[in-house]
Amino acid sequence: MIRFSNFLSEEDNARKTKHYFDIDETLFAHDHSKLRVHVKDPSGNRVRTLTNQEFNSYQLPENHNYDFSEFRSSDVFGQSASPIRSMIAKMKAIKNNGGNVEMLTARADLDDKNKFAGHMKKYGIDITPGSGIHVRRAGNAPGKPADTKAAHVSDAIQKEGLSEVHLYDDSIDNINGLLKLKSKHPDVTFHGHHVQHDPETGGVNITRYSAGPGIKKENE
Repeated sequence: MIRFSNFLSEEDNARKTKHYFDIDETLFAHDHSKLRVHVKDPSGNRVRTLTNQEFNSYQLPENHNYDFSEFRSSDVFGQSASPIRSMIAKMKAIKNNGGNVEMLTARADLDDKNKFAGHMKKYGIDITPGSGIHVRRAGNAPGKPADTKAAHVSDAIQKEGLSEVHLYDDSIDNINGLLKLKSKHPDVTFHGHHVQHDPETGGVNITRYSAGPGIKKENE
């Protein structure tokens, strides 16, 4: 059994370790009847509707476009999101023990950042600049979430001199995208924590994949 406290030590900051947490279906579960990505054809007609999990691996047909309006709405977030309390507690504990923690979402900027911050505050998550947990929005860049998240992490490694990166995410594609960075950053250790939340029981199962060297798989 691997516990999150095992990842914390006095050397955490010295070794330039960063812990990234996805938001949707990792920290918060959603009512998918309220939060969806829509697909539109070249004429602007809606031809398909996706959950955020389906979006992670969906192949967009040529000349089609995504409609992310529900994912950009702070009101919709407040209506659809339910906390996954064990994951929120894990993130806060790492932060409170001196860990370098950020949220890394496939969302782009929301329409009302203050209202979104208010929703987070209801669950004890401070995202105020300078003192809280920063929210990195990979959706502001074009491309699939696995690619845009990996690109952000790679950029952070170069800018901040990171030597170890952890990503908690419900998408195995995003986990694999992180682990593939090993070839570009051979001196960095990568840990992908695949989060699987059971909406019926509220339980969470986490599988840890580590790259450095080789891929190792362990249950947490």
